Amino acid sequence: MAGQIERWHRQAKDVISAVLDLLFPPTAGCVCCGAMLYKGEKCICAVCREQIAPLTEPTCSCCGRPLAYPGLCDLCCFRTYSFIRSWSAAVYQGVLRKCLHRFKYERATCLAPVLGSLLAQRLQAAKGILRFPLLVPVPLDSQRLHERGFNQAELLAAEVARVYRWPMAKKVLRRLRPTLPQSELPENKRWLNVSGAFVAEGDLSGKKVLLIDDIYTTGATAEAASQALLKAGAAQVYVATVAIASRRCCR
Repeated sequence: MAGQIERWHRQAKDVISAVLDLLFPPTAGCVCCGAMLYKGEKCICAVCREQIAPLTEPTCSCCGRPLAYPGLCDLCCFRTYSFIRSWSAAVYQGVLRKCLHRFKYERATCLAPVLGSLLAQRLQAAKGILRFPLLVPVPLDSQRLHERGFNQAELLAAEVARVYRWPMAKKVLRRLRPTLPQSELPENKRWLNVSGAFVAEGDLSGKKVLLIDDIYTTGATAEAASQALLKAGAAQVYVATVAIASRRCCR
């Protein structure tokens, strides 16, 4: 009897899903411009995809911002970090900015493979990248995870793990308390907002960690998470994000 009831429930869900698809058909167009997608295009059209310019060297040898010269940017010259260095796939602007907004706030999870592969390509070309690092996504607090329904950093890390077959530990890092959205705060308050907000659980002794997130702005979140990972025994922490904010966005 229980099995029959379960089958009825599944059938009812299928019917409801089919009705909703008829009433509110899922978009088959590009999530950025709405143009029709052609065969082989997923979620984003080729025209929009080409507008995302991957970062190339030289970049800051710490935070990864684009530079006209090798070395440190003017922000990293006056600040030390717990992580060794960070890489980002592209600057947070234009099409990429719109994609990340749709991805995070409008549940366009079809973008996860697109954005994750963009990051994977950047890591392939990065100098000094680790061999077989442990991928650790930056976690959301439980309330925000419940509201959003997914952790964008985890979906990105999963794509990188799939491409390179690197191990991923999605539950190693945990938020101790809810924090305000960093995008709503000025730089000085961003550091206070996430200070001590993370804890790493489990034995990370000797592990070389690659921390994955969607956007690098001031580096405050990456720093707070890196401190927690090192406290749990990680030997080294590196950071990788899909996008990095321009210098102007961080001031």
